[in-house]
Amino acid sequence: MSAASTPAGFRLRGRAHKVALTAHILTAVGWFGIAVVVAFCGLAAAASDDRVLASALYRTMETAPWLSIPVGLAAVATGVLLGLGTSFGLVRHWWVVVKIVIAAAVIVTDAVLVGHVAHDAVAGRVGPPLYGSTVAHVVVLGVAAVLSVFKPRGRTPWGRRQLVGGDTSRVPRPSPRVLAG
Repeated sequence: MSAASTPAGFRLRGRAHKVALTAHILTAVGWFGIAVVVAFCGLAAAASDDRVLASALYRTMETAPWLSIPVGLAAVATGVLLGLGTSFGLVRHWWVVVKIVIAAAVIVTDAVLVGHVAHDAVAGRVGPPLYGSTVAHVVVLGVAAVLSVFKPRGRTPWGRRQLVGGDTSRVPRPSPRVLAG
């Protein structure tokens, strides 16, 4: 995305940036927490000999997408706001693209797999084990968090094209102390 494609040079600065970043962190951490609880329910239900407890855990998992999907969409929305309002963009860096793919995969599997398979488990129908996909959600959301912290280098072809095209206004520059040292 070039500067021309953002609305009137839209930039998040100061308090607005802090509010958006705080909202993104809170929704992402909440989403991760929901994923941990859902994975725990799947593991505990699979390991339990108590049919009543297992049924209760599966019922919890059956309703989890009603919370997980909106929280995940809120994390995505705040992430998009940050991407558009900062130098990171939405498709300039591979780590951002990977986070978008992770978010889409978790939301889609929540919508089409977790609730339905848990519903089948409550009804006594045998389906694929739930703990695999739910543990995968925890792992990939953890990977997204690591990517957010470490921000590995590597630009996408769109990000490289922006640099070659001369729009270097958004490219981080080393501080004068680094250059002098």
